Amino acid sequence: MKAFCMNLDRRPDRWAHMRREAAQAGFELERIASVDAQKPDVAAAAAEVPPMANGHRMSAGAFGCFNSHRAAWTAIVESGEPHGMVLEDDMILAPGFGALVNGTAWIPADADVVKLETWGTRAHVAKAGSAVGGRHLGRLLSSHIGGGCYILSAATAKRLLAMTARFSDPVDELLFNETLAFFPTAHIYQMVPAPAVQGKRSDSGMAEPEWSEGSIMARFADGGPTEPGREGKLERLLRRTREELRKLRLGSRYDVIRFG
Repeated sequence: MKAFCMNLDRRPDRWAHMRREAAQAGFELERIASVDAQKPDVAAAAAEVPPMANGHRMSAGAFGCFNSHRAAWTAIVESGEPHGMVLEDDMILAPGFGALVNGTAWIPADADVVKLETWGTRAHVAKAGSAVGGRHLGRLLSSHIGGGCYILSAATAKRLLAMTARFSDPVDELLFNETLAFFPTAHIYQMVPAPAVQGKRSDSGMAEPEWSEGSIMARFADGGPTEPGREGKLERLLRRTREELRKLRLGSRYDVIRFG
């Protein structure tokens, strides 16, 4: 399987980091030149994107990130292979990661997307599934935001390109937010523990790329949130109760998706 890493021309340090990660894991990376939000034409194009359902507009950074992912999807389609991997350029990879790239027999036949990354948040993952290199692979049954490392089938990459000729939501929201159009129509799997994590969420000290902004953080050019909302005790209790009931209904695990 080919692995495509998106990287800004002005950040050769991040490309060097990812080449080291890939070499250590024992697989090859192909570089995709990222769309740079600092270029005036990119910022101008971002300003023309329709607002999201909540009225906020996508920032130039999120716009560049989305189009970088679209370039990677195009590369998957053009590769002629049945699957391809997409990585952002600040990923930390767990031991054994290379085996996931160098063989594809473990990928379920019905998988549209396999999410290999975690943000260290809770998500519902089906108890039923398969064991892959000591990890559990099950259907992702709830939102789990983050688009730093995932596998797409070529058919799904082609479908996503058609779906996103026009877009207004950040790319990881499009892929992994259960309330948006793609998620309910796709077979999405999550690997647990996740073998990839963004550097900003590990202890490595890798910096967050300017063009890859997490959807939990501020990503909007005009008036979006600046940090995750704070829950009161009652709200937290109600949410946890609701998710525990949902776990029973779905037959899922509802746990923090850890890295490892």
